[in-house]
Amino acid sequence: MPKEFRTLIPLEEARSIVLSHAPRPGMEAVRLPEAAGRVLAERIVSGMDVPGFARASMDGFAVQSEDTLDAREDRPIPLKLVGSVPMGAKPEVRVGRGEVAEVSTGSMMPPGADAVVMIEYSQAEGDRVLVRRPVYGSENVQAAGSDISLGEVVLFPGTRLAAREIGVLAALGRETVPVRRLRVGVASTGNELIRPGCPLGLGQIYDINSYTVAVAVQDCGATAIRYGILPDVQEEMARVLQKMASECDLILVSGSTSAGAGDMVYKVLDNVGETIFHGVNLKPGKPTIFGLIDGKPCLGLPGYPTSALTVFGELAAPFIRQSLGTKAHGYVTKGQLAGPIRTEGRQQMLAVGISRGQVYTVDKGSGSITTLAGADGVMEIPSGIEYLEKGTAVDLNLFSELEVPDLVVAGENSAIVEKLAEKLPLQIRLMNTGSLRGRMYLGDGVADLACVSGLAEAPAGTVLVKGYKRELGLIYRDESALQNLARSRIVGWHRDFALKAAFERILSDLGLSHPKYVRAAKTHSSVAAAIAAGWADMGFGERGAAEDAGLRFKPVMNDEILFLARSGWLEDQAAKSFISALRDLSRD
Repeated sequence: MPKEFRTLIPLEEARSIVLSHAPRPGMEAVRLPEAAGRVLAERIVSGMDVPGFARASMDGFAVQSEDTLDAREDRPIPLKLVGSVPMGAKPEVRVGRGEVAEVSTGSMMPPGADAVVMIEYSQAEGDRVLVRRPVYGSENVQAAGSDISLGEVVLFPGTRLAAREIGVLAALGRETVPVRRLRVGVASTGNELIRPGCPLGLGQIYDINSYTVAVAVQDCGATAIRYGILPDVQEEMARVLQKMASECDLILVSGSTSAGAGDMVYKVLDNVGETIFHGVNLKPGKPTIFGLIDGKPCLGLPGYPTSALTVFGELAAPFIRQSLGTKAHGYVTKGQLAGPIRTEGRQQMLAVGISRGQVYTVDKGSGSITTLAGADGVMEIPSGIEYLEKGTAVDLNLFSELEVPDLVVAGENSAIVEKLAEKLPLQIRLMNTGSLRGRMYLGDGVADLACVSGLAEAPAGTVLVKGYKRELGLIYRDESALQNLARSRIVGWHRDFALKAAFERILSDLGLSHPKYVRAAKTHSSVAAAIAAGWADMGFGERGAAEDAGLRFKPVMNDEILFLARSGWLEDQAAKSFISALRDLSRD
């Protein structure tokens, strides 16, 4: 006789039961081409600079900028052409005073040159070049490490790997990637089903669900293992389901889940496992069944494809995402501009990020891979528009599923916040923007929390969440770096960071008024890594960064890191979790 459904339970209760059985994922290393769609298991720290050398960002002529100071359209300056630097080749020429070398976009900068005169502002005449416009130092040059710095944390655990993250990993030369492993077995049931590609017999239909559900599993970041079609034979179905239990973390089977005489899943589950619920008050999805086989969760989806995907989205997808630490998202969204945007009046696809409905620009230029890493999508600006006001409503075309963070932190680089990003079961977006932009993003509603240096002024109307002291000083390998500052290669700080001004005051007190930096850092670990690798002699940062890199440290000053919150954020559950963990970590 047909079996009646047990008591239909609410969807919320069914979801709670299913999620209570979500396991911790394993970890495996996969090759970069297979990493798309997977979830990162460990932080990725750059072991190199990107780019690894100073390169021209425009076609033209590499020069010493001082030689062009008096160049004008009506009074061009003649400079001697000493050669050229082909793409992908080591420079074989040196640019001295009064000389130039021809370069292409992406060419290594030749020794002696510090800028590039664009080809449209110059004219080659035999062995000389007429320069019609002055250039400043570093103009049209992309410095080594300006995109990604050695020692910089570029991706965090829990990050879903899509095209932009794969691009970052490729830029770092990663052949394999550590990802979280959750194996999901997928099967369809029914004697009427046949594999696509086979000729249909009378009364047969093609299997749809094992394909669509497997793709849905992969869209969630898990590994789908297809077991094909199971016949409506109790013994054979039991054998395959037990095999799936031994090889997978979750079993998904569609069809044969109702209470009819010919339905087998509930019978097999009762015989070889444990049925926890059978029947959900959901349309479509009433015959959904859930239980355990050899301790592994088994979710029976309805046979109709639409119903199967509906239940997958309501129960299986949350299970997978909870286990992997990801969230559900979409591909197109709306927002409003966090700040005004000026354009050239041409049609433009602008790389942007979105946080709390606020859209902000992240474009560093077409040569920057971190433009993609920091962007959620692109915003199309039609031709003829030269200015968009703050608050303008815009549409975003997302690169992939939007990772909606629980918490957005902008401002100074903080080792404590980085530790919390790994420790907490929250999606935390860290934006190493420096204090200046961090305060701006807080005021614009882009960030929930601004991590700012006590060296900078706190904006009015902000709420102080937490502060901690840190010791700042000079980081170096040996004493010679301090004894001869003028000859030392020094790591500076990016202009938006409060540490830049503090460091320059310290150097001035030491007798170096106009320092020339070999690079500008955005994190303390990047400062230490550059010195440890021998690319610089001295820098300025936290004691912990120096100690972690095995370097010397000379304390100079104490600084306080302030966490400033936007209005209303403290009532958010993510805020409470973050603040509690912050206090615990600060006490350690």
